[in-house]
Amino acid sequence: MFEFLFNYSPEVYARGQFIFASNWPIWTLIATFLVLSLVIVYFLYQNRNAFGSARLALIGLLQLAMLALALLLVWQPSLLLERLRPGDNVIAIMLDTSASMSYGAENQTRVDTAKNTIAGPAFSQLQRDYQFRNYVFADNASAVDNYDVLPEPGTGTNLGDSLLKVLRQASTASLGAIILLSDGADNTGTIRQEQLAEIAGYGVPIHAIGMGQEQIPEDLELTEVVLAEKALPNSTLSAQINIRHDTGGDVRVKVYDGDAFLAAKTVPLAATESTTTAWLDFNVSDTGHRELRFSLDPLPEERNLINNAQTRVINIPEASYRVLYVEGEPRWEYKFMRRAVEDDKSLQLVSLLQVSPNKFYRQGINLPEELAEGFPVEKAALYPFHALIIGSIDAALFTPEQQKLLHDFVSERGGSLLLLAGPNGLGNGGWGNTIIGDVLPAALPDTDNAFSRTQVPVRLTPVGRQSPMLKFSDDSAANEKLWQELPDIADYQTIGALRPAAVTLLEYTVDNRQQPLFLTQPYGRGHSFLLATGGTWRWQMSLPVEDQRHETFWRQILRGLVATAPENFELSGTMQGNKLLIRADVRDQDFEPINDITVAAVITQAGAEAVTLKLQPAADQAGVFEGEYQPQQPGTLAIEAISSRGDEPLATARLSIQNEIGNAEYFSLRQNRALLERLAESSGGKYWTPDQLQDLPDAIQLSRAGITEQDIRPLWDVPAIFLLLILLKSLEWGLRRRWRTI
Repeated sequence: MFEFLFNYSPEVYARGQFIFASNWPIWTLIATFLVLSLVIVYFLYQNRNAFGSARLALIGLLQLAMLALALLLVWQPSLLLERLRPGDNVIAIMLDTSASMSYGAENQTRVDTAKNTIAGPAFSQLQRDYQFRNYVFADNASAVDNYDVLPEPGTGTNLGDSLLKVLRQASTASLGAIILLSDGADNTGTIRQEQLAEIAGYGVPIHAIGMGQEQIPEDLELTEVVLAEKALPNSTLSAQINIRHDTGGDVRVKVYDGDAFLAAKTVPLAATESTTTAWLDFNVSDTGHRELRFSLDPLPEERNLINNAQTRVINIPEASYRVLYVEGEPRWEYKFMRRAVEDDKSLQLVSLLQVSPNKFYRQGINLPEELAEGFPVEKAALYPFHALIIGSIDAALFTPEQQKLLHDFVSERGGSLLLLAGPNGLGNGGWGNTIIGDVLPAALPDTDNAFSRTQVPVRLTPVGRQSPMLKFSDDSAANEKLWQELPDIADYQTIGALRPAAVTLLEYTVDNRQQPLFLTQPYGRGHSFLLATGGTWRWQMSLPVEDQRHETFWRQILRGLVATAPENFELSGTMQGNKLLIRADVRDQDFEPINDITVAAVITQAGAEAVTLKLQPAADQAGVFEGEYQPQQPGTLAIEAISSRGDEPLATARLSIQNEIGNAEYFSLRQNRALLERLAESSGGKYWTPDQLQDLPDAIQLSRAGITEQDIRPLWDVPAIFLLLILLKSLEWGLRRRWRTI
């Protein structure tokens, strides 16, 4: 309708410059209008007796409008355009042939729709004026003669690199535009900002034609599973599950360890949301690497089931983690904490109990001479521990050097520090006035009355409900109930303002106000914790003998403290697209970075030969070595890294990681319109749908990237102008008839 009324598409009007083709001076147009306007006013004045003043003014305005419009036509209004010169320019057609383009509905895939689009009238019109260069792409772009026979569907999509390759190859030709036919699924790494800037720098508009549905109600997608890379044996883990959906209802989430079923949960999906996040709790026991498979039960009409499942590998090392507990008095918490972990082979609780100003009672030590002089004064004696617990003991009993050692234990070694409340703990013990105060998740008031022997109830916070340290049951409702049924704790200690990064996991109620009880924050490479009570022992005293909640609480707290503490040789790996990025962080016994070594990684996979990869020192981080490897098949990758100085091996680290190459194209099936629009807008192009391409030839014709010429489009014969003239005259005639003046 727009082109019928105005002769040209909106693209022409948006890009064109308004001019008068007659080349007559504008002042003559204005002068002619003024002279003829006076003539009209004179004749209307002569007929003033036939009209009232209001009617006379309205008739005058209509006649003046008609006069102005007629004079504009005489001066030949036109649009001046810069357009691609026909026959001298190239248009690059880029067809996405990745596996996601094989998805479709009603027996027609996305790639079929794209081929039909290329064979349609818009492309036929373009081909009459421009040369086509045809490309197909998935993780890389390549030129083809035509689209009759397409390559096998690619296992990944790399839009950024593919576009840059086409732009570089065509830089010697007069490239007027790129037409991109894709669903926008970029799963080998998102387009980086520097790539986007380089694409825009070529000045070639990209016209993106979006393929596929933006919503797929019949499809569920397990988009992400967030899970720790390592855990202790016999741990309860919480996996964060993210589900993409376009419909409401309930879905069942399950997790398996190989063929062994571990847990399941029903997750409600809100019809008003497109993404739902849930938590699934389960237990792991055996050491080694565990291949955990998470899956969603399919919808009745769901066809793509690959994106309903994801596999994660978790490493459960066969190791003993050491915790040092320093206490200033023989409290019940001290006794019950030791009892809670005495049968846990993964934890070794070493304790120093002060019995006199310069004497400590030691328990859990490995050697008679260990900690014989009390709290360590050197890194070599303290850093073998993974976590520290400081109870009701005055900070003044620690020298400034020992306090600095505590600080560095968290920030440099990456250990966990937990401070407990007590008559001489937290602020009462002066810890807020030491260097340790900077490490803690809250300020500690320097007051003698902060510790209160008043019984108060304890409740989980929303964040605490998801913490594996605070799970009495895998069922969230049952866990909440078990916490609500606990007896009140025996005491509490007030703390000050929370740090910006602090997270509260437990809180207590006093005077009808919620106060933080158990909180944490990251600090440097490690974590710090505060437990503002020394009275959880009332749970043990008040509950039946068979009730193990108090033992479970302390066992899981200690496990949580050591779970994130790094070792001297830490190995990590992530899949980025179809590449495995390996990172090794190597430190000495004082956890200082080591640089004068070499690190090699041996990568093995079932059905493939072992590959040895030499890791290179990172440019910006001491003691860090990095490498890149491209697996050739899906499955679990076992990585063993070996550090050496010369010919002497120093240490080893092991890691297993799941490679799901080949499956990425079955995720993110919904058209990524936002990415396509971003590409188009940044390059000066436009986003299109396959059924709205009638203006595409005009949009491409007006590109300024190739060889251009000026084009003048006349506007004097635009139907809308003649319709407006008829409307104005008809309106005047109708008014005159109504007023009986003709």
